[in-house]
Order: sequence, then C-alpha cells, then structure tokens
Amino acid sequence: MAVYIIAFLFAFYGIYHLIQDIIIRIKVGCNALGGKLCLIPHPGDEGLEGKIRCIFIEDIFERIGTDGRLYIKLDRNDPNKSLVDRLKKEYPRLVLLDEVNWGRMDSGD
Repeated sequence: MAVYIIAFLFAFYGIYHLIQDIIIRIKVGCNALGGKLCLIPHPGDEGLEGKIRCIFIEDIFERIGTDGRLYIKLDRNDPNKSLVDRLKKEYPRLVLLDEVNWGRMDSGD
C-alpha cells in the first residue's frame, strides 16, 4: 500500500511540473520581442565558464523571456576569448560580440 502512495506522489509531482513548464513556455515564450540577454564580464574573469554553463543548463532564457541567445561582449585582449570560442562550439546559441558584429543583436542571426 505504501508503494502505491509513493508512486502516486511521484506521478502527481511530475504532472505538476509538466503543467508548470507548459504554462511558463506559453506565458513567456522565447521570441525576438522578449529582449536580449547580454553578458559583459570583467577581463580575465575566472568564473566566466561556470556562469555561461549555468545560464544554459538552468534555461534562463525561458524564465525571463529572451530571444534564446546569450550575447557576450569581451575586450580585445581578454584572455577568456579562447574559452568563449570553445564554448560557442558547445552552445550554438552563444554569440560573441565584437566591433564587427554588433548588428547581430538587431537581426538575431
């Protein structure tokens, strides 16, 4: 009997979170009109990789209703540039902004 009660509680918990996720996606959604998430770290920030991974793992985009991309602006001589280039291969929604492609924020390409 106790097994059935525990199974029911887990099923109810799963259905509750499924409905909650559906409502959040309908209510907020990820679209171009929702805004943009831009990260401008200090040069040489040692915790940058963890911050970027946390943003993608936690699905921050759906929670705050952005266009689904993370824009990062680094200085020319920032030692984290190679790190961000490596993470761009892992996360295609990561956009590295420099002086040449500031327009990518407007078009969303």
